[in-house]
Parts: sequence; structure tokens; C-alpha cells
Amino acid sequence: MTMALKSKNKLQLVDGSLPKPEVGDPSFLAWDRCNTMVLSWINKSLDASIVQSVIWMEIAYEVWNDLRERYYQGDIFRISELQEEIYSMKQGNLSITAYFTSLKSLWQELDNFRPIPHFSCAVRRNCDLIPTVKAYRENDYVIRFLKGLNEQYAAVRSQIMLMDPLPPINRVFSLLIQQERQMGVLVEDSQVLVNVVGSSGRGKYKGPRAQNMGSGGRGNRGRGQSTKVCSYCGKTCHLVDTCYKKHGFPPHFKRSNAINHYSTNDEEDVDDTQIIFA
Repeated sequence: MTMALKSKNKLQLVDGSLPKPEVGDPSFLAWDRCNTMVLSWINKSLDASIVQSVIWMEIAYEVWNDLRERYYQGDIFRISELQEEIYSMKQGNLSITAYFTSLKSLWQELDNFRPIPHFSCAVRRNCDLIPTVKAYRENDYVIRFLKGLNEQYAAVRSQIMLMDPLPPINRVFSLLIQQERQMGVLVEDSQVLVNVVGSSGRGKYKGPRAQNMGSGGRGNRGRGQSTKVCSYCGKTCHLVDTCYKKHGFPPHFKRSNAINHYSTNDEEDVDDTQIIFA
């Protein structure tokens, strides 16, 4: 409501800086018109059960103060609920952005009940009290935000908490967002599974070389031989959409490793494997 009144240059009618002029004053008609307009805005924004208590008041400043005395006072029960929610909130299944947004909304509501004054010293430029209090509150936000993170962020959390002084909360949020993106890339890479397609589904190698290898080295093809043939390289046991020769090797793939009891020591063997994306 304050933003709406400021945008229309009508805030002076409710904060007392533009009092009601005398009836014979030349500016009375303009003030009365603007006062009536602000009254209509306020009444329109109120709940029907509340508007009945102020509908007969004719000055916007009086309506504003009446509502302020009734509803703007800090509710100690709501303050206690906010504090409990802030100190018990954990990231859980939330993303960093959703977790930070939830915490910040609670902080802002608590600040609305308990705002820090702008300054209270006679000589403003020599007073460091208010900046110090604001710095303490900012540090509290950073600590609370870090302590609620999941354990997968334990390393970066420790690094940030060792900084002296602690970075601002928005800087901490930016660092955690970058860490979340990096961890997301690593998770995607770890979900790339290298598997050798076998007839029994147990990962036995059934590539071209195995076609000539049966019991005792005879040329038995065996039961359940895969009928998949790649249209790109011509080899069996995989299709073109999972062909290493066309799409490249998966991340972290080591040719010297044994995969499902089959050692991939050369490119010909690799072409007969299949990559499955989880």
C-alpha cells in the first residue's frame, strides 16, 4: 500500500506531512479531492469485515493511524513462530534457490516486526552502533543459511565459515549456486553407465570377436546372441544412437578398465560396448 501511495504522490496524506487545510483555504478543494481518492483506495483494499469499522472516518490520515495501531504492532506470538521456523529450517529436498527464498521471506517478515533504526546518535557520522548491529544481523543470516544446508555442501560451508569477515548473504548465495551447478554436472556424469550387452543380461561380451569363440574355441554363436547391428560402424550389440565411434567415448571412460569381466584394450572392443544413460 505504501508503494502504491508513493507512486501516486499521495503518501503525504497518510503520514501526516500534509495536514487538512482550512475550509476557506485555496488548496482545500484539491486536498479534499485527493483525500477522498486515498480513502477510496484504502477502503477498497480492506476486508469487508474491517472496512465497516472505518467507513465513517473522513480523513485518510486518521484511517491510516487507526489501522496501524490495530494491526501493525508486533505480535509476540508471530515473532516466536518466525524465530522457530528460521532456526528449524533445513534444505532437505529444496534447491539452493528455493531454500534461500524461503529463509529470506522469514527474515524479512521478522525484520518488519523488529526493524533496525536508521540512527539514534546526536552526531550521525561518528556513530558506529547501527552499522555494527546490521553487520551482526547479516552474519546471523549467513550462519543460519549455511547451517541448514545438506551435508553434501559441508566442504564449501566450512570454507565460507572460516572466512574473516564473513561475506554478505547474497555473496554466499552466489557461491552456493555455483557449487550446486558444479555438483549437478558431476551427478549427470556419474549417471553415465557403461554396460556390455549380453544375451543373458549379465553383461557377458557378445561382440564380433566373441562370435567365433564358443566352448573350446569353436565358432559357436551361442543362444540368445544379440541381433542389434549398428548402421554407422557395422558392428553388433549396439545401435547407432549409442555408438562410441560416432558419438565419442563417455566421460571418465578408461580403456584399460575391465567392464563386466571384459577388458577394453583397443578401439575395436570398445565399439562393441553400449552406453546406457540413467
